[in-house]
Parts: sequence; C-alpha cells; structure tokens
Amino acid sequence: MTNNTKIFLVLNSGSSSEKFSLYEGEDEICSLYFEGIEEGGVKKFICTITRADGSEERVDKTWDSLDVAFKEAKAIFEKEGYINEAHPLDGILVRVVAAGRYFSENHIVDGKTLEELEKVKVTNPLHVPGTERGIKNAQETFKGVPIMVMSDSEALTRDSRRDTLYALPAEVVEEFDLGRWGAHGASYGYMMGRIPELGLLKKRMVVCHLGSGCSVTALVDGEPAYTSMGETPLEGLMSSTRTGTIDPTIGALLGEKFGAAEAVKIMNKQSGLQALAGSNDMREIIAGAEEGRADSAEAYNMFVDGVAGKIGEFAAKMGGIDAIVFTATIGERSIPIRGSVIRKLEFMGFKIKDDVKLDKSLGYANAAAEGSKPIYIIPTNEAAYMIKKAGELIDEQ
Repeated sequence: MTNNTKIFLVLNSGSSSEKFSLYEGEDEICSLYFEGIEEGGVKKFICTITRADGSEERVDKTWDSLDVAFKEAKAIFEKEGYINEAHPLDGILVRVVAAGRYFSENHIVDGKTLEELEKVKVTNPLHVPGTERGIKNAQETFKGVPIMVMSDSEALTRDSRRDTLYALPAEVVEEFDLGRWGAHGASYGYMMGRIPELGLLKKRMVVCHLGSGCSVTALVDGEPAYTSMGETPLEGLMSSTRTGTIDPTIGALLGEKFGAAEAVKIMNKQSGLQALAGSNDMREIIAGAEEGRADSAEAYNMFVDGVAGKIGEFAAKMGGIDAIVFTATIGERSIPIRGSVIRKLEFMGFKIKDDVKLDKSLGYANAAAEGSKPIYIIPTNEAAYMIKKAGELIDEQ
C-alpha cells in the first residue's frame, strides 16, 4: 500500500451495528462490519472483514456489547497492516443528517459541533444519537485524528435551489432552524461531478436516487433546483421503511398518542414498503407482485406512482426534462422499476429498453429506446464524494 493519497476511515453507526470502511484515496481497501446475532438466546456481536479483493472473513471472536467495536476495529486495522506509523489515518468521516443551517456544511468536529448536534435532536431524534456515538467513540479511540462531520445536504444547499422554504411563521422557522435541506447530498454531489465528466450533461435533468431510502432531485445546468426530501429524509417519496410525505395531521395524532420520538420512529422505521407488503426488499416485493400477491402489487404500484409523480412535478416546475438518471441500488439494478416508471412518462418523450444493463467499461448505460430522450443508469459513489470534500476541508485548515 502506498501513501501517496490520504487515508480516511468512514463510519456508519446504526442502532445495533457499526461499519468501518477504510479508504486510500477513493479506493476502499478494507471494511469491518460489527452486527448482532443470537447465540443460545443471548445477543452477541460479531465482526466480518471484507478486503479490497471482495474476500470476506469472520473474526473468530464474539463480543457482549457493541461498545467495544471502535477499539477492536483499530486493533484489527493495525494487525492487518492497513494503518500504522508509516500509514496513519488522515481523518475520520461521520455522515451527519441534514439538520439545520450549521449542518448544511461540512465541519471538522469541535465543541460547537457537539453543541449543534444537541440542538437538532428535536427534529432528528433517530439519526443524531448515532452520529454523536460515532464522534465520541472515535475521539476516545483515535486520539489526535481529525474527525469530520460530512453533511448529507451540503451539495444541495446551493443558491440555485428554488424550494428551500416552508410556509410557516418566521418565528417558528427561526426557533427550530427549519428548511428544506434535502438529503442523499453525497450521492447528488457525486452525480453533479460525474454527469459532466461522462459528457452527459443536459440543461434539465432529473436524478432518481432509489435505494433503501429514495429521493429525486432536479438539476438545471448541472446545479440543484428542486429536491424531494426536506427538513428530514421523511419528506418526499415513500421508501423501504419511511412513509414519505403524508398529511401532517397524522404525525400530530401519532405524536399525541405515542409521544413525538415514538411517532417519528413509526414513520421512519415501521412504515413504507415494510408496512404495505411485509418486506422492505424491492426484489421480494416484485416477486410477490408477479405471484399475484395484492399487498406486494399495491406497494409496487404506490412506489412507481410516487417516483413518476415526482419526476412529473419537477418537469412542470422546470418547463420540461431533457434526460432522466437512475442511480443507487434499485435505480441501478431494477429493470422492472425503471421500466414501470418510464412507461408512465412516455407522454414526455421517454421510452425505455428493458434489457439494458450497466456498461462498466463506459461507466454508465443509456436505456433509452430509439427516438427517446436519454435515460441514463449511472452508479453513485457517496464515499468518493465525501472523501473528496474531506480532503478539501483538511487542506483548508
């Protein structure tokens, strides 16, 4: 391993898991995944190592608590030779949910960062605790290494945006620091660089990030104009476990009955495809719909209608669309979803070829049928974008 480029550790702290991805430049060289399992009725935690060649190895050890993950990760990376005195970490990256003006930018963690995290717990009670845990554990384990919070909205909070406000009293907006910050910003930031790099830039484009979480963003001349997510990732499209946009009164009723934190949890973790079809895996839902299961078909149709509807909305706001981009797991891999969405948009000049797959040699595919406007499939790389921005942040310091 050379040390010509910076070495970053990217954290992904879940409610019952920790993932550590080690990058040299934009290349992932190793990842560690700590997750819970049941052993004899007792919850234990295991770790799986994945190396650059794709090989996996389960660590021959279990732990009683996830709290040890950071120290164990450091020991494993050092034992494997990925980090040492000759190859020290240049920084640790913690993704932070779009939450208020402060977190619409990237920051090297200091006292103000932790203060601001406390403030946004009100609007983001599910995401902020994991971010805090990641920061504090990283500070204790990797002493002296810069820790950076990478905003999930930075690429979307530009002057080109036309939909950042809520129609609420000014004093309410100010008190809670509310705004339509958007999310999946690392993905869209990568796309805003990748699309022109591939020579595919059109004046009016819509990028569909369809994965476990789903959103749609409209670009005008390569800059964000509209996006579907808002103050939190709950607004916009229905996704694997999120409701998407619903009547706000329902949220208020849930909050009155269960309390605000539990209501947010229900709408974020127990809703969406999971609530409709009993599965949050689009492959299982497609299979269920093909087998004639009514719940799967309903979930599938609602999902497709949501994506197509949002594209249509943005078309109206921009006065048309010149190209559509699909990215993220479902967007890149699901031929049925892409086909169903585009068939609803044929009146706008789009027609799809269902048998098109990604051309890795080109770095993209055009699934448009003859006479259609372009329909691009472009893999996203959120880590690459965050690493690029982290490098810029360190250089600025």
